[in-house]
Amino acid sequence: MKEIVLLALDGGIASTLIGPLEIFTYTGGMWNYLAGEPLQQQFHARIATIDGRPVVSRTGLQINPDCSVDSVETADAILVTSCGEDIEGAIRAGQPIAHWLIDHYQRGTILGSVCSGLALLAMTGLLDGKKATTHWGMIEHFRKRFPSINFQPDQLLVDEGRLLTAGGGYAGNDLSLYLVEKMCGKTLSKQCADALLLETGRQLQTPFAGLLQHRLHGDERVQEIQRWLDRHYMDEINLDELAAKNNMSTRNFIRRFKQASGETPLNYLQKLRVEAAKKLLESSSMKIDSIASKVGYQTEAHFRQLFRRYTSMTPAAFRNKHADAAIFART
Repeated sequence: MKEIVLLALDGGIASTLIGPLEIFTYTGGMWNYLAGEPLQQQFHARIATIDGRPVVSRTGLQINPDCSVDSVETADAILVTSCGEDIEGAIRAGQPIAHWLIDHYQRGTILGSVCSGLALLAMTGLLDGKKATTHWGMIEHFRKRFPSINFQPDQLLVDEGRLLTAGGGYAGNDLSLYLVEKMCGKTLSKQCADALLLETGRQLQTPFAGLLQHRLHGDERVQEIQRWLDRHYMDEINLDELAAKNNMSTRNFIRRFKQASGETPLNYLQKLRVEAAKKLLESSSMKIDSIASKVGYQTEAHFRQLFRRYTSMTPAAFRNKHADAAIFART
């Protein structure tokens, strides 16, 4: 069986540990049991802590480990679970295991992180120059703390070969199912997901974060521009004119806006329009071409293309999944 080590940290979010533990433990087991087939367990999953002592989760759940990190001789994959909000404290406490993570990586082990557990993976330097993600609400802190990492705030998962990172909370389930597929094949991953009633194929954090992730910054000028865009997103907007209006060259405007918000002005505008469209799809029976026009698009085809890019769903599919049941009752 493949060896999986789940690193539990003090103050972490318990779901980032328990979800993966159950997914790896039940792969080849629960589905087979339900189908009346022989059990074929694929993984041996262990919980490790830095010193082998119990840790307490953010909600007060005590987690008793199987071992300390020093006792882990080999592993096919190591997942660093959440450390909660105290990122700097986790980095200080985790300094002794930086070389442990690097050593296992150099020996061929897959390293992954869930949510703020990225802190311990980032401090090794292995992600420098590479793409990574974490919880959308922590991107700005991590971007300042680790400027050499290319953060992808919209992505739920980022795969850099043997370095895998995931968003917050239950994104640990997505990462674990992805690892099952990577190591054991799509069939086993799908069977495990179906047995545990888990959704597969999620790719983006954007539907959960909305626009808030791009507003968590301290640049007052950019915040002022964002507030203006909030009021005028449905209008025809010329970014060159908007830059001049704010006494900036277009190049400086784009650079400053992206540095502050993590997104270009154009992409931010598109996201504003898509978020407005989502609200209309959820709460009204308005036709899709009318929604496209109302949020600022001249053609329905262009709107459909952008909506799918930012949500991974068509407008109709989004409405079917999220619209108020009362809307359908009236139509």
